[in-house]
Amino acid sequence: MQSARQSVVPALRVKSYEDSRRFYERLGFAEDWTHLFGPGFPVFASISRHGQTIFLTEHTGDCAFGGLVHFYLPDMDVDAYYAACLAAGVEVDQAPGNNLGEEMRDMVILDPDGNRLVFITHAPD
Repeated sequence: MQSARQSVVPALRVKSYEDSRRFYERLGFAEDWTHLFGPGFPVFASISRHGQTIFLTEHTGDCAFGGLVHFYLPDMDVDAYYAACLAAGVEVDQAPGNNLGEEMRDMVILDPDGNRLVFITHAPD
């Protein structure tokens, strides 16, 4: 049986890949790879957390600051992830709530460049 693969990979614009990489590591992401066209060029990178991949790009023409990505949490509920983020020193913009309806729990984190990261799980019964 073939494992499921993410078929769409969103890209977020970042000013400094190194600053963003350190921030995303505190959220549990790890670097998959980086690409530079040459020394001194902007970075284009792939990072992942539990099989969920996003691209981070310093390239001015790729996308604008202020993106939005939703992540379903396959490994824990959003309240537990909230506690883990606080323990890692991550500032949470919007604590867990039911902003997407009674059946969902979500929280919002802003990355260093103003991109909104929404982490989601199904609400307990």
